[in-house]
Amino acid sequence: MKNLFYLLLFISLPSFSQIKGGEIFYTVSLKFDEGFSKDKNLKDYYKKAQEGAKKLILTLKFNEKESLFYANDLMEDEEIEWAKSFTETDDIYYVQQNSDNKLLQTEIFQGKYVINYSEKRTWKLENESKLIDGYLCYKATSELVVKNSVGVFKYPIVAWYCPSIPLNFGPKGYSGLPGLILELQERNTLFGVQKINVAEKNVIIKKPNDGKIVTQEEFDKLIVKAPTLLE
Repeated sequence: MKNLFYLLLFISLPSFSQIKGGEIFYTVSLKFDEGFSKDKNLKDYYKKAQEGAKKLILTLKFNEKESLFYANDLMEDEEIEWAKSFTETDDIYYVQQNSDNKLLQTEIFQGKYVINYSEKRTWKLENESKLIDGYLCYKATSELVVKNSVGVFKYPIVAWYCPSIPLNFGPKGYSGLPGLILELQERNTLFGVQKINVAEKNVIIKKPNDGKIVTQEEFDKLIVKAPTLLE
């Protein structure tokens, strides 16, 4: 009976040969984080970010060759601004299918920039599955490595990808899996599907171009010179 159920499920899903693109809308939530929640300088800002995250809607727009991930326009308030800051969703992420070269459009004190960077992530495909919005998804894990003046920190990443939509795109520029990522947890941040729209016609994607184009190395040098948000 279980095999029959999955067979019927795949028959009922849109055929990928018909899917030319689409949009996925995500909600985001900020889970408890000991580092942020107990830091006397950050805990109040993190509480505001947790409330602001409940208001955010994020979009992954994609076609057969490329994708764009961004936050939907909202009437912003202080909570939303902090939510975008902690989840890094005030940026725009552009990814090409089967490519490690990516673009990130961001804004800092010196102005707007489009960062041309390369990222090759190692994923471990796990033997776990679940249904997300009617799509059969499989679990994959990786690590987020953060380097700063204090040291090197590693945080778990959990992605649920959908092989029936075999495009290697996902939230925040994550890629490299044999299916679209419908759910992603990065450290304390969880992106979950709110709605999936697939289309049988091509979806036009525009590369981010609002800002000076720089490499990751050039941008990192600018960050070192920038004042911190709390100064």
